[in-house]
Amino acid sequence: MITTPTPPVLDIQHLHKEFRLRGTGRDRVLTAVDEVSFTIHAGQTVALVGESGSGKSTIARCITRITEPTSGDVLVEGRSIIKMPSRKLIDIYRSLQMVFQDPNSSLDPRKTARATLDEPLRLHTSLTSHQREQRIRELLAEVDLSDHLIDRLPRQLSGGQRQRLGIARAMAVDPRIILLDEPTASLDVSVRGQIIRLLERLQENKGIAYLFISHDLGVVRRISDRVLVMYLGTIVEEGPTEEVFTHPVHPYTQSLLSAAPLVEVGRRRERVRLAGEIPSPVDLPAGCRLVGRCPVATTACATTEPSLLNVTGSHRAACPVALDMQQVPST
Repeated sequence: MITTPTPPVLDIQHLHKEFRLRGTGRDRVLTAVDEVSFTIHAGQTVALVGESGSGKSTIARCITRITEPTSGDVLVEGRSIIKMPSRKLIDIYRSLQMVFQDPNSSLDPRKTARATLDEPLRLHTSLTSHQREQRIRELLAEVDLSDHLIDRLPRQLSGGQRQRLGIARAMAVDPRIILLDEPTASLDVSVRGQIIRLLERLQENKGIAYLFISHDLGVVRRISDRVLVMYLGTIVEEGPTEEVFTHPVHPYTQSLLSAAPLVEVGRRRERVRLAGEIPSPVDLPAGCRLVGRCPVATTACATTEPSLLNVTGSHRAACPVALDMQQVPST
């Protein structure tokens, strides 16, 4: 785990993203990400977790400028990419790469493995064709793909092989940080474990930082150093992964973790249930966004939006009521 005070490779500052929805009568605003800030250091894995619609993937898309944020800033190795002209982003993409959930949609079906890996090398390096060929074979070996697959198209590869190829493409130009958006969600359990071990090995060997977006809390607990729990566009709890998993404070975190299956046979966890349904991001509550569902909400929660408060050390939660109650259940 990274504990030294080195500058972060990724620094997210007050990131905010709104979508304007046109309809009959008046335009409405959907708040997908609301004033989110966090940092990631070299060799560190930070996980974003939360239900669908919490804003996790929107953050990744804003970081890569696939989606333009409404406000805030994203610094990659100290350089702001939000204020950077689009034509200069190619320099940033050497440091920042992304691996998507579905390799079928992220790989060009007309390009062989060789052509897929050759493209970033041509764009970002001055290697000769012979040097690129050598590098392509090194990349295949790094992700445990055989040389005999080099001229195969994506449809001729298994799901796990396609995801390995996607990881190799991201690794081609030695990035400092990789955004991993549900990288194992489309894989079966055995292949999922292989991909996680591959990512761990690559990080250990190369010191890459990961932003790991996932619904799979078991994988998150294994691979991440820190975890950020999101609900309706905001971070409601953050901290060292094991501490958050062992002592969740925010009622939403408690509910999310209590619903996850336990690995140990015969072990049970008390389920923390929230009332009602998730509010629409177009019509958010005035105070705490969990107020209508929360078992510990007070009248103040309906009018005051909570900020992240210290629990212990770098563990923070946006629930003063739970902190006052010292509501730290055992798992």
